[in-house]
Amino acid sequence: MKRNFLLLTLLLGLIIVAFPSAAMALPEGVPSSLPAPTISNLELLTSDDGFPYFRLQVTVPENVLTLDQERPTDGWVNLETDGRIDDGEWGSTGGGGGHLDVYSDNENTVPGKTNTFYVTYDVEDEGDMTETVINARKYTYRLRLTYTYNYGDGPGEWDEVISPWSNELSNKSGSFYQGASSWAVSGLNKAQGYGFITDRIKNNMAGKITREEFAEIAVKLYEVYTGTTAVVGTASFVDTTNPEILKAANLGLVSGVGNNRYAPNQLVTREQMATILLKALKVINPSADFSSAGAAPFADDAKIKVWARDGVYYCSKAKIVSGVGSNMFDPEGNATREAAVIVCTRAYEYYQ
Repeated sequence: MKRNFLLLTLLLGLIIVAFPSAAMALPEGVPSSLPAPTISNLELLTSDDGFPYFRLQVTVPENVLTLDQERPTDGWVNLETDGRIDDGEWGSTGGGGGHLDVYSDNENTVPGKTNTFYVTYDVEDEGDMTETVINARKYTYRLRLTYTYNYGDGPGEWDEVISPWSNELSNKSGSFYQGASSWAVSGLNKAQGYGFITDRIKNNMAGKITREEFAEIAVKLYEVYTGTTAVVGTASFVDTTNPEILKAANLGLVSGVGNNRYAPNQLVTREQMATILLKALKVINPSADFSSAGAAPFADDAKIKVWARDGVYYCSKAKIVSGVGSNMFDPEGNATREAAVIVCTRAYEYYQ
């Protein structure tokens, strides 16, 4: 019995040495716990230099803001941030934070919301010193609050009260794009947030789009709208093994050009783009009305091939595609990457 008592005494002493604040009452005004913050509205935005970044809104409980103003024992509230990329470990991105009053100043206050502030995060640059490489990744963030307080008179006698982590929010970064026309930037920024800008096209958005590239974007549209992952299926071509093309063929979005060939490097015309887009819309929203009745004819209507008329005029009626000026559609003109991405974005938003 005496031995057990000595062991218990020794254990208690070790706890007191290791965790001195546990052996005494909290200082006056210091809470024993903190409520978790709440985060919302994780957006992908673009800086003035064209670089993507994330911004979310954090709502801080009123009693924590009051605590940060009163600061018992000359303590302070920190807002800690944590993040991960894809399914990686927490802390792989977005880690850090700082004093709450840095985040809660007027510059970061969300208009029209109580106790809610903006927090921003950079997207990871995976390139070297000579090249910017921002790949499409899923970013997930969470935040928590801490109060650091002094529990004694000596130096280093500080401890923390830590809140639970907030809810988690995820968003996709999209690929950092370059070479876009000025008219397309606003639409491309939206498309980037939806993940429609693929790695294959991101370095020259104003360039002409190929059948391979448009098939990849059409599959992205299907997957984002339906929330399901397309499958390869049994489709095959002798001139490509790109799984995105095979997925598009399996969905009925694209077909070959004959002799079991797909011609992945062949450029896409504007009427082909509208036709593929209509096929995609019928797959993702089969119950919609796809009548083109009432669509205003283009001045170059006679140049639109019979098989393309439904796609061109339905998409025009829905304001998903538009002409090139002077009421001309230019059906045989080559579509650009930025135009293809933007019409897919319009189609997605039209049915949202």
